[in-house]
Amino acid sequence: MWRKLSIKFQLMVLISVVTFTVAISSLGVAFWLDKKQRQNLAIELSDQINTALKHDLLEGMLSNNADTYSDLNFTLSGFQQIDRVVLFDNDNKAIYTYRHGTHHYHDLIAKSTETPQFSGVDLYVRHPLEEGGHRFGSVAYVIDMEDFSTQIEKHLIFLILALPLELIFALALAWWISRSYNKPFSLLADSMQKNDVVRNRFYTVETSSQNEIGKLFDGYNQMIQKIESTTEQMRYQSEHDSLTGLFNRYYLEQKIQACLQDDSVGYHTIISIDIDQFRLINDSAGHQAGDELLKMVSQHCLQHLPKDTMIGRVESDIFYLLLPQYSEQQAMFLANGLLDILSDFRFTWQGEAHSVSASLGMVVFKPNEYTLEELIKALESATHTAKSLGRNKLHIFQLDDKKAALYNQELQTANMVKEALANDGSGNAARFELYAQAIVPLQEDDAASQQFGYEILLRLRNGEGNIIPPDRFLPTAERYQLMSEIDSYVLWHFIETVSAHPQHLENLHLAHVNLAGSSLNHPDFQAKLKQAVTTFHFPWQKLELEITETSAIGNFNQAAQFIQYCKNLGIGLALDDFGTGMSSFEYLKSLPFDVVKIDGSFIKDMHTDPSDKAVIRYIQEISALRNQKTVAEYVETEQDLQVLTEIGITYGQGYYLGKPKPLSEWL
Repeated sequence: MWRKLSIKFQLMVLISVVTFTVAISSLGVAFWLDKKQRQNLAIELSDQINTALKHDLLEGMLSNNADTYSDLNFTLSGFQQIDRVVLFDNDNKAIYTYRHGTHHYHDLIAKSTETPQFSGVDLYVRHPLEEGGHRFGSVAYVIDMEDFSTQIEKHLIFLILALPLELIFALALAWWISRSYNKPFSLLADSMQKNDVVRNRFYTVETSSQNEIGKLFDGYNQMIQKIESTTEQMRYQSEHDSLTGLFNRYYLEQKIQACLQDDSVGYHTIISIDIDQFRLINDSAGHQAGDELLKMVSQHCLQHLPKDTMIGRVESDIFYLLLPQYSEQQAMFLANGLLDILSDFRFTWQGEAHSVSASLGMVVFKPNEYTLEELIKALESATHTAKSLGRNKLHIFQLDDKKAALYNQELQTANMVKEALANDGSGNAARFELYAQAIVPLQEDDAASQQFGYEILLRLRNGEGNIIPPDRFLPTAERYQLMSEIDSYVLWHFIETVSAHPQHLENLHLAHVNLAGSSLNHPDFQAKLKQAVTTFHFPWQKLELEITETSAIGNFNQAAQFIQYCKNLGIGLALDDFGTGMSSFEYLKSLPFDVVKIDGSFIKDMHTDPSDKAVIRYIQEISALRNQKTVAEYVETEQDLQVLTEIGITYGQGYYLGKPKPLSEWL
């Protein structure tokens, strides 16, 4: 029966017993507390009276109405403890006094402050009279504490005699209560202390109680179950990739670090899996298709890999495969099998089939041979080398790997390009410089013109001030997807520089600016050009954007809207390196070019190879039919100039007509 009672009722019964016992035993010491109690009661009474009569006191002060004071006298007369009330204005002048009894309290009233004070059995205190943040005066109270007396002195002898027995009984009762009722809470506290959040180990508690104790234990157990499941879910999310369900970089790097520190075994192996041409699938079929491909590749790998392998996705299309205690031979066997599996993988999206393969980089390492950063760098180097060998290749990293050294050099170059893009012109950081090479008219009418044209070229100076040739840093920038930033930089700085020289702009006929094929479609470059249009007063009809033939066809179709925007501004489009592709003449018919630049390989050999000269003549004739101007590159001799002029080529460009020089010299 007792266990079914609510804990509230149980405690009420017990506390009542304890309170009664303690009250009886405590009366022995209550006498000396009596005075303090009466003081507190007097203070409370003064506060309560002041609060209750505040409005009437204010009204009496402001109206000085005898009826109001009469009401105050009547109200105060109901409190036998109040001996004196005096109302003062802001000049400390008494304007109302209530008296109960004949005793004089002039000295107490004069000494009264906001802090309650006592004199014998009297409390005297002064409360400020305020309303709305304004002080109108003060009220002094004198309260007789004698009326609060408990008259406890009569029982003092009895209480003194009973005190020892009462204390013994209270201690015994308190011990029993703490022993009986503290037991379930101690059990709960012990369980909570034993819980291990790091290892996700939690302990439950049991009880036979059916009251609040039982509900408390049930609630605790349910909470523990939820914490355990939530912790496990959070741990899973922190260690797994949300898209594929594989491990993520954080988890794998922890395991790699553990392998690097485990001296009990000989070798471990880590393999990087990089999906070939994944970006092409992403761009052509969309990111949803790319995500689906990654999930399918993940499941495909899991089905064919041993169960003890740890595979995770660490970047967009890059996976790591950690093989603890795998020798190089074992890892090679597994890696080659993985290449075979992925080479046979086919991916279909919206009726279009894609062939998928992967490039694998592998590093075999001993504990303490690398730091984590060094190992990841070596793995990236091996993967990069595998991709450079062609699709579906494996490369094993070696410490003396020349290809790895080349990769590291490329990485340095990429960092230098990033440094140049971020350079504010201070310090010894790498920086870009704009050069320009003349594009000279070859026909008489154009030659007589006083205007000039050029192609904007880019040079990179390292921290020591030495120039790095474009063919050394631009391919690297292309691989590291930096061309959009570079092309934006060149376009903006060229327009910004020449816009400050109106006379130069007036004499400028055409300025060619090179673009990577990826930049034409890149939203950042498109936004940069549109920003330049709204920022600078530049004659946009004098600008030609050059794009190479090899990258034109894949990007023009997707950039149709942006190309039309450029056309509306008068910006021209030039097809660079024409003649090097497989469908060159088809481009002339289908793509909206204004200028065709003939690749220098035809110019170089046209005197010894009649077919090259015929190709140049054919290009000129087709371009003329389409009202397209032509530019011949690689004009190196007077003989080159004469032949090209005779064929009818519109412009020439080459060292014979002018070497590249800094744009500042053109200005």
